[in-house]
Formats: sequence, C-alpha cells, structure tokens
Amino acid sequence: MVIGRSTVDGFDVGSIMRSMGGGGHPNAGAALLKSVNPAAVEDRINELVLGNQQVSVQISDLMTFPVITVPDDTPMKKVAEILKEKGCTGVPVLNDTKPVGMISRRDFRRIKKESQLKSPVKAFMTTKILTIEPGKSPMQAARLMMKHDIGRLPVVENNRIICIITRSDAMLYLYDLLPD
Repeated sequence: MVIGRSTVDGFDVGSIMRSMGGGGHPNAGAALLKSVNPAAVEDRINELVLGNQQVSVQISDLMTFPVITVPDDTPMKKVAEILKEKGCTGVPVLNDTKPVGMISRRDFRRIKKESQLKSPVKAFMTTKILTIEPGKSPMQAARLMMKHDIGRLPVVENNRIICIITRSDAMLYLYDLLPD
C-alpha cells in the first residue's frame, strides 16, 4: 500500500496514485500494489513525482542577478581578485557572449607555480559546462548540481546566460519548504 499526501500547490498526489493503479485527489491518494519490490516502487514514485509535478516556482524566481562572468583570456590572478571581491566561488567564462566554461575556486588547486597566475582562465577552466533553462524547478537544479558536484548552474535562454542559480539558492528554497 502506498499512501501520499501533499500541501504543495501545483502538486497532484491523486494523479501520481492513478498512474500506479490507485486514486485520489490533488492533496491525497493511495494505491495498492501487490507482489512488488519496495525499491522498485520507490524508484517509480520518484520518477512520477519528478515527471508529474507542475512547476509553480521556477528557477527564474530564485536566480541571482547580475551574472558575474569573465572573458576567456582573463588572467587567473584577475579571476582570483574577482571571486574574492564579489564573494562568489565560481563564474562562467565567455568567449564574446558564448559560454565556454566555468571557473571555480576548486580549479585554482591546479595552479602549481605563481607564474601560472598570469595564464588565461581558459587554461584552467572546466570546459564541460552544465546549464539549465529558466522554466525548470529548483528541485531539478538542486538534483543536477548534487549529481555533478557543482555549486552553480548558468541559466541559459537562446544560447545566452541570463542569470545563474547557485546550490545555496536552491537549498535555501527547498529548506523553506520544510515544516516548522
């Protein structure tokens, strides 16, 4: 037996339970499942929750403005100054207006000699840049950041970074959902 309840607007528990052969309404539902593996049921519920939720709060409601970026030819020493001055742990790297990478404090560990601080950021940046669209949910952003162990996601629309969502932005939102 699976029983679900929700007090979150835009989240239909009944729909999820109907997908599993049960029933209910937006705030509560149940389904009777026979001869099934509990781990498989949990996986299926997680899949249905992520697929059926209506996103009432979007990343665009939480994102950080303005986005601090650096050109790909910026010396690492200047990047370090920007990170310290702005109080951030990482920033997108651009070639003109196109995102080409991310640089974070973690990337500075690869610097072995002081002379490397004169090198352009493109020599040390992470080139596999993960992005997210503004209409996605904070939960989707948090899961993506946790899965890839990253602290920020550029929010991209029409191949341009419009803002950024940080792990802190997403976690603070999700923390506020917890009951007191």
